[in-house]
Amino acid sequence: MPKSNLLSIPLNFFASLLLISLIAAPIYFAQNFAKVAGVKSEASYIISSQVDKFPQMKLEQVGGSFKISFTKQAPSQAYLSVLIITNPTKETKTYTIIQPPTATRAFFGEDVNNLQNEVKVPPQTSVPISLISTSNQNDQNIQFTIQTQ
Repeated sequence: MPKSNLLSIPLNFFASLLLISLIAAPIYFAQNFAKVAGVKSEASYIISSQVDKFPQMKLEQVGGSFKISFTKQAPSQAYLSVLIITNPTKETKTYTIIQPPTATRAFFGEDVNNLQNEVKVPPQTSVPISLISTSNQNDQNIQFTIQTQ
């Protein structure tokens, strides 16, 4: 009987080692895979839509191109914080709104007296994108893209 007790000590030790390695190995590999996957899938910006808060407004997005359709309620009207752009990276990014010249404009911020089409956004920070229309037509469309530098 003493012989079996001597054999059980190394067997218990190796069984414990095997159990610890079976638990630790997936955690170790999951951390490494997450680092690799994060580098490959990092976006230069994240867009959050607030369009559902505005009556008769519709957003279409194809890749980096945005099209917003809406019906105006007054002759000259601004829609503030229609979209929100977030910089998810670890460095400051410069974003530019590229759009054809029309009576409806998209701009960064909420100041209708200072229509900025370019903005520097610090890491992990958000900036609103607003619309302003001076056209007399009720049904409006605006199409623009956001360029990252």
